Amino acid sequence: MLMDPRSRRFTRLYAWSQIKLKYRYTYLGFLWNFLEPGLYLLVLSAVFSFVNRMNVGDYAVFLFSGLVPWRYFEKTVNVCMDSLVQGDWLLKKLPVSVFALPLARWIVATVEFAFAFVAVALVLLALKPGWSVHCLVLPVSFLPWALLGLGLGLLTASLFTFFRDLRPIVQLGLLLLFFTAPILFHADLFPAGSWHARLLAFHPFTYFAALFQKPLHAGRWPSSIDWAVSFSVALAALAAGAGALRASRRRLYFYL
Repeated sequence: MLMDPRSRRFTRLYAWSQIKLKYRYTYLGFLWNFLEPGLYLLVLSAVFSFVNRMNVGDYAVFLFSGLVPWRYFEKTVNVCMDSLVQGDWLLKKLPVSVFALPLARWIVATVEFAFAFVAVALVLLALKPGWSVHCLVLPVSFLPWALLGLGLGLLTASLFTFFRDLRPIVQLGLLLLFFTAPILFHADLFPAGSWHARLLAFHPFTYFAALFQKPLHAGRWPSSIDWAVSFSVALAALAAGAGALRASRRRLYFYL
């Protein structure tokens, strides 16, 4: 997936231009990166804290630890999916790699995630009485989410060029993954040995979510199985996405 220096420079400049254009002539546009995650978290915390039998403050910390990285992952896949189709005029006019456009979208989503994470973390400082040293692992916890989002983003960008009805299928799949993963609900809700507990044991996002939930909410280090499953799935997705885009790059121009 290595690009030539010209394509790498184009990716950086294009990502920066997209950030500037997105918030140009707006008053609340950039501020919404701080306000929107906090408001979203507040509403869901009020609704689902009762279901999980947790007080609102404790549940808000739990929800934040899984929901914020999930929304970053979901956004990355969605914005990368149509990056080639919407940027077809650039690919046809400039001698740059096909990886440049989805990578630029991924960079923009990552920058916005950083602001959203910091904003909500500042709010949660008032809700959680003490923070442990385990939070120092969060930059590493972010890596599997970022690699997975980029991998599936590259894969969907390649497929969407040939199958324009892919979007509702991807969105339905993301919705199914979200509501079956322990993000809105705590895994301890289900008794050990139940089919719900067995489903969560095989759900990949159980381990992705644990990378944030354990340090932030439980005050524990993620386990070795959390790291192994998360990085294995993320690297497999990245290899599949890069391979699919590389294999189809010569045919893409006929469909754009």
